[in-house]
Amino acid sequence: MSRDSKSQIVHDAVRRFQHLPSQTIAKYLLYTYGELFDNNLEKIRNRVRNVRGKHGKHIKVHTVDTSLFTDGKLLKIPPTWRKVRTPYKLPPGLWLVISDLHVPYHEPLPIESAIQYGHAQRVSGIFINGDFQDCASIGIWHKEKRIFVKEVEQTIDMLDFLKQEFPKIPIIYKPGNHELRLPRYYVAHAPELIGTPLAAMETMLGFENRNIVFLDYHQKVMAGELPVLHGDGVRGINAVVNPAKGLFNKTKTFSACSHRHQTSEHSTRDINDLMLTTWSFGCLCDLHPDWNPWGNDWNWGFALINIEPNNFFEVENRRILPNGKVV
Repeated sequence: MSRDSKSQIVHDAVRRFQHLPSQTIAKYLLYTYGELFDNNLEKIRNRVRNVRGKHGKHIKVHTVDTSLFTDGKLLKIPPTWRKVRTPYKLPPGLWLVISDLHVPYHEPLPIESAIQYGHAQRVSGIFINGDFQDCASIGIWHKEKRIFVKEVEQTIDMLDFLKQEFPKIPIIYKPGNHELRLPRYYVAHAPELIGTPLAAMETMLGFENRNIVFLDYHQKVMAGELPVLHGDGVRGINAVVNPAKGLFNKTKTFSACSHRHQTSEHSTRDINDLMLTTWSFGCLCDLHPDWNPWGNDWNWGFALINIEPNNFFEVENRRILPNGKVV
C-alpha cells in the first residue's frame, strides 16, 4: 500500500475518534491495520501525533492538512440535523381545498359534489391537503394482502380526472401522513432506495408531467395569513370538544387543518379584539372503514379559501350530506 493510502487511514481514524488519546487510536490502528505499519505501535503513534499537530513547529509548518490539529484550535458548533421547512404560499385567488380522499377508499358522490361546487364558484386553484392516496398496502395496520401497484393506478386515474375537470388551473398537492408511509416503507424495507429520484412519490405519480406541484412532507402552507396544515403534525387536536378547538389550543392563532375527517370551527377573541378562528375540514373517503366502521364522527366535506392580494383570507367550510347536497 502506498504512503498516501496509509496516511489516509491514519487521518480517517483521527477524524472519527478525535475524543480519544493518541495512544488509544494507535492501538486501534495496530489491531486493525497492523501489518501495514510493520506492527510497530510507536511508529503508528507518531503518525497519529503528526496528524494532530503534536510534533514540533518544523513538522507543523510543512503539514499540508491542518484540519485535525488540536493545539490552539477553536471548536465550532457541529452542524445541525434540523430540517428547515419553508412555507409554501398559495397565490391570491379562490382555492378549492380537498383532502383525505384515501384513494382507493374514496367516495365518488361527495367528490363529485365538491368538484361541481368548485366549478360553480369558478375556483382559480385546487389545493390537495394531504391523504389523497391511502397507501394501505404498505401500511402496518392492514393485515390482508393488498396490491400497491393497483392503488397507484387508481391514484393516477383520480389525478387525471381532476386535471380533466380543471385543465387550466394549478393543482397543489401537499402529502399527509398516509403518503408518508411510502418513504417510511423504504426506510424499513429498501433503505438503498431512500432519496433516489425513481423512488420518490412525485416520480411514481408523474406530477411534473401532469403539471401538479408536489410539496414536502410536513410543509406548512400559507393561504394569505392563514396557516394550513394537514393536521398529523399537531398532536392531540382530537382530545377536546372538536378538532378546530384542539387546533387552536396548539397553534394559538387562526389556522386550518384536515386529517381528522371532521368539519368544525372554533372562534375566540384575543386581548386586542382580534377574532381568531380555526377550522378543520371534512373528508371525501369511506366513512365506515373496516378498522372502525361505526365508532367515528367523520363527515364528508371540503373548503373554499379566498386569498386577497393583501394576504387577507376568507374561509368557507362546507359539509356534504349523505345525498350529496353541499351545506
